[in-house]
Amino acid sequence: MKRSNLIIWIAIIALLVAINLGYLLGNNLVFMVGIAIAALGFIAYAFVKIVDAMGINLFISVVLGLAIIGVATYGLAKFHKRFDLTKEKVFSLAPQTVKVLKNLNTKVEVIGIAEERSDARQRMEELFKLYREVNPRFFYYRIIDPYKSPEAISELGKVALGTVIVKVGKRKDRVDDLTEENLTNSIIKLTSKGGKKVYFLKGHGEISMEVYGKTGISSAATRLRDLGYDVGEISLAEGAVPEDVRVVVIPGPKTDFLEVEIKRLDRFLRKGGSVIAMVDPTEKPLTNLYKFLRKYGISLKNGIVVDMVSQIFGVNALVPVVTNYKWHDITRNFRLMTFYPLAQGVFLADPLPEGVSGLEIAETSEKSWEEFNLKPPLKFDQGKDIPGPIPLAVALEVKGIEKDKKGRLVVFGDSDFITNAYYDQQGNGNLFENSVNWCSKEENLIAISPRNFKSSTLILTGKQQRFIGFLSIILIPEIFLLIGLWIWMRRRWQ
Repeated sequence: MKRSNLIIWIAIIALLVAINLGYLLGNNLVFMVGIAIAALGFIAYAFVKIVDAMGINLFISVVLGLAIIGVATYGLAKFHKRFDLTKEKVFSLAPQTVKVLKNLNTKVEVIGIAEERSDARQRMEELFKLYREVNPRFFYYRIIDPYKSPEAISELGKVALGTVIVKVGKRKDRVDDLTEENLTNSIIKLTSKGGKKVYFLKGHGEISMEVYGKTGISSAATRLRDLGYDVGEISLAEGAVPEDVRVVVIPGPKTDFLEVEIKRLDRFLRKGGSVIAMVDPTEKPLTNLYKFLRKYGISLKNGIVVDMVSQIFGVNALVPVVTNYKWHDITRNFRLMTFYPLAQGVFLADPLPEGVSGLEIAETSEKSWEEFNLKPPLKFDQGKDIPGPIPLAVALEVKGIEKDKKGRLVVFGDSDFITNAYYDQQGNGNLFENSVNWCSKEENLIAISPRNFKSSTLILTGKQQRFIGFLSIILIPEIFLLIGLWIWMRRRWQ
C-alpha cells in the first residue's frame, strides 16, 4: 500500500474512533484528540501528494521562497520607511517639529478624542504616526472613542470630539484645533523647564486664586500650573515685584491703588515685565489705576457694555459675546467665542504714546453699545452712550528703560470671564492662557506655515510641442512596427 493511502486511512479511522468513543464516554477530550490526529493525517496526506507531484527539490524551493516572502513582508511592516516625494513636503513634519521631538528626554502621551470610523480619527492617526516615527521611545499616543469608552473620557474632564490632550507627567495641555503647529507648541510648553512665575495681585479686593467656588479663579491658577508656570500671589504694598516674576495679573480690583504701588507696577513694566489687568466697571472709578493705563494710551469709561446679539446665544444682553478678533499673537487662529459678564469697553488712543505699540484684539458686535444709565428699558442714547463695536481687550508692547527689553500689557474690561463659573465656557480660559503665554514671552513657541500642493505649469514653445508630437505620434509607433516586422520575417526564414 502506498504511503499516501496508508496515511489517509489512518486519518479516517482516527476520526471515526474519536466520534464514537467521544459520544459513548461523554468525554470531549477524547473527541478533540481524535479530531487533532485526523487533521494532522489529512495535512500529512496533502503534503505527501504535493511532494510526489512536485519533487522534493522543487517543493523545498517553493517553501523557502514563501518563507523569504513572509519574512520580507513582516520586516517591511515592522520597520517601514516613508518617503515624501512632494516638492512642498506636504506629508512630512516641519524641521522645527523634528528637532523638538528628537530632543525629548521625557515621556509625552497624546490622547485624541474621535469616533472610531471618522475622518477626524484618520487625520489624528496620520499626524500622530509621523510624530511617533521620529521618537518612538518618548512619544506615545492613543485615540479614544467617547461613545465606546465613556469611563476613559470621564478621567480627562470636559472634552469634545476633535480635542487632543497632551500629557507630560502630571502636567497636561489641551489642543482644540489640531494642527502640527498647535501640537508641537503644546509639547514645548509642557516639556520646558519651570521657573516661569505668574503672580496674581492682592490687596484691592481682587478675585482670589484660593477660592474654589464659582466666584474664585482657582481653575485659572490650576491651569497655569498644568502649563508649567509657578503661580502665587503678591502685594505691591509690601514691596516691589521680584526680579524673577514674568507676569503680574490684576484680577478685578475693587479699590484704587496707592501711588507707591503704581510706581512699582510701572517700573516692573518698564524693565521688561508683563502685566495683565482685568478691570471691571466700579461704582467709584479707580483713579490711580486709570491714570496708569492712560499713560500708555488706554482709556476706560466705566460704563456697562450692552450687546443685543448675546440674546441669540441664550445669555443676557449685559453679557456681551465676542466672536470678532483682530490678528495678533494672542488671537492667532482663535475661533472660539468668549463671554464677558458686566464688562466695560477698553479703548486705545490714536495715535498711541511714543514707544507704545498695540491694538484692540477683541470687540463686540455692531449691535452693541456702552451704556452709562442702566435704568430700563435698555436702549442706545445718541450723544450719551458709545456705539459699537466696543473693544473689550487690548494688547500693547512698551519700550523699556533697558535696551532691547519691552514690557507687555494686556487689559480686559472684565474679570468675571476667568472665574470658575465661566473659565471652561467656550474660549474664555483659552484666551486668558494665550494672554499669559504671550506676556511670558515664550519665544520658543514655533510658527509653522501650512503646506499645500502648488500647481506646476509646464510652458512649451512651438518647436518643443512639434518635437513631442513627432516623438509620440510618429517615431515611437514606427519603432514598434519595425520590431514587429523584423520578428515576423525572422520566423518566416526559420
